[in-house]
Amino acid sequence: MVVNARDPRRGPAYPFWERVQAELAHQMSLNELVRRSGVTATVIDSMRTSPPRNRSTREKNVLAVATVLGIDPDEARQLAGLIPGESKVDVRDAIYRSGDYNDDEKKAIIGLLDVLDASKRSSRRVEDSA
Repeated sequence: MVVNARDPRRGPAYPFWERVQAELAHQMSLNELVRRSGVTATVIDSMRTSPPRNRSTREKNVLAVATVLGIDPDEARQLAGLIPGESKVDVRDAIYRSGDYNDDEKKAIIGLLDVLDASKRSSRRVEDSA
């Protein structure tokens, strides 16, 4: 099942689940991750949509999976929504990684961002010289 970024069923640990999926594509199978981490496939999948029932258990499971996949523990906690993460989002990266837009649409959106960034830089120069 593909979950759209705007899907209201996304749980707070969705970014961690998404990172796990990306790592699995390059490192190992889900069965291997389950075997090595001791976390069931059902629990791993529940991170996609479910709020944690027990925060300490969720953290234990997140860290077990992260350890096997070589994900930094603090990054894993942030991605899973267990600790606050950085508030700044790399908009360009999000657009490039998005499956919601085709390549031409992505180029157009990035072009608009370039125009906005140039406008901000110009405004800052005017403010700095005043």
